Amino acid sequence: MNPGLEKRIRILEDIEAIRKLKALYCYLADAAIAGDTAKWDDLMARFTDHEPWADFEPFGVHKGKQAVASFFKDTVSSFLSYSAHMVSNPIIEVEGNQATGRWYVDVPCTVRPVNRPAWLQAKYEEAYVKEEGLWKWKSITARFDFISPFDEGWVRNPMIVSP
Repeated sequence: MNPGLEKRIRILEDIEAIRKLKALYCYLADAAIAGDTAKWDDLMARFTDHEPWADFEPFGVHKGKQAVASFFKDTVSSFLSYSAHMVSNPIIEVEGNQATGRWYVDVPCTVRPVNRPAWLQAKYEEAYVKEEGLWKWKSITARFDFISPFDEGWVRNPMIVSP
């Protein structure tokens, strides 16, 4: 087979694997938030063991696998009681065994402390590493555009949380 064609096919297969990884993130996070807390461990298995990190403003930066796991299991679970992550508009760039991705995310959710329905919109910026043939997260950054009460919307109340 043509080496150039093989490389292009490999890149397309890698992009598709990263899309599936992100879709799995949505399903696992939503299930864990809904109470199936074992799904957090399934999600963490998709992070590299080599110094992963997560930055979810205004919830801070979490460095290392234990800190990232604690962020999801403790912080996210204490903030949301329901979520339905919907990601779109992926821009995925693959360079060998490393890749980056950018995504929009829209999440109808319920904010646990006030038991209030909300809209959440953010942009994800992610870094991935391919380990033993599997794509894993090196980092996830979420930049929130708004977390707004459902009945008020993002114009009247763009951020239901404060750091």
